[in-house]
Amino acid sequence: MSGTQFFMFGIAIGVMTVAWAEVIRSLDLSDGFFGTAHLLLPVVGLLTLLAAKRIYRYLDHRWIGIYGQLALIGLLVMLAVSDHFVGLLIAFVLAGLGSALVDTATNSVFMEIQARGGREVMNMMYAINSGGTVISALGAGALISLGMDYRWVAVLFAVIMAPVLVASFVIRYPPVNRDEPEEAPSGAEAAEGDIGLIKLMRNPLFRVVFVMTVLGIAVESIVQVWSVIYVDQLLDAPIVYGGAAFALFSLTMMIGRMINAWLVATLGIRRSFLISAAGTALSGVLLMAAFDLWLSVFAFLLMGIAVAGVQPTCLSAAARVAPSRVNIVAAAMMVPAYAAFIATPTAYGWLSDATSLNTAMVLVVIAGVGIGVLALGRPIAEADRAAAPAASAESGDSTLTAQT
Repeated sequence: MSGTQFFMFGIAIGVMTVAWAEVIRSLDLSDGFFGTAHLLLPVVGLLTLLAAKRIYRYLDHRWIGIYGQLALIGLLVMLAVSDHFVGLLIAFVLAGLGSALVDTATNSVFMEIQARGGREVMNMMYAINSGGTVISALGAGALISLGMDYRWVAVLFAVIMAPVLVASFVIRYPPVNRDEPEEAPSGAEAAEGDIGLIKLMRNPLFRVVFVMTVLGIAVESIVQVWSVIYVDQLLDAPIVYGGAAFALFSLTMMIGRMINAWLVATLGIRRSFLISAAGTALSGVLLMAAFDLWLSVFAFLLMGIAVAGVQPTCLSAAARVAPSRVNIVAAAMMVPAYAAFIATPTAYGWLSDATSLNTAMVLVVIAGVGIGVLALGRPIAEADRAAAPAASAESGDSTLTAQT
């Protein structure tokens, strides 16, 4: 059920990403204003994640997921009924709330399945999420190009998401942290009992994957918010091409995440991150050049497959830091994701206003270089050395067992 929720989360991402170009045109907004207004999405998401520890005192992951789905459907409804920028602001608030809640609930379940079963599932679950984005981005782009108003497109996909919400009320969920002891034991397990972001940041590997997640999500956030606008405005192409570019990005991310566990097991964590870094930086350079439509589409494709494994690999590593508190670890690892969403799309919007949509892609190049530099650090090297003996026997998650 959590996988289906994550798929529908991808559906919502694809629809709103394609719709942004139409919303900007319909409401007559500047790129800078839109980028600034978009701050509401990650700010609300970040505040929700920072309150995750308190939220889990009153709600379990099932109800958190249900409320998240309600907010995402509400986002699409607001896009459909609003003809004023105030409605757009409300939509951003709902998007931030829904994204954070669904992210926390579903990632908690995925981490628990991985911790209990010893199977690497994070890459596959994120591939499912990307699959939903591919389908909705292509579908929404095609429907708008055929003449359907983006408002009706939003309504259509809200109706598609509704059955999963209904099913969430009746389908049983797996337990999370069910076997955590009531009385905190001594030693390392006691440290997990009252774990939080500050305590997690004392772990060297957690710090590195935390920052890597920021850089990886920075790239994803630029594509999610600006790819359709980039193709629509800079290359003066029909919106279906912008939707196709974003769908290709999501498709290559889905493929990349499906093969990432094998890649890590075969080449190691460091080389996997270095490949991601090189591909991301190169795609940013190609988008800065903006020679023509097809080269730009190829650049988005390359960027998708390059950055695909960064976040799920980082999440898999983080899950091993405190396996008995995966709900808190999941929320903590989502903090950098939403922090990146706060800074990057806004910075891109203002940099684009000051220069151009293609020049602002220098932010992607910087993120790629940053991932490469961090991959050369000691924590990643130690994780690789610790994973080497088990790599020949297992793939994926066995490469992520070293933590300190």
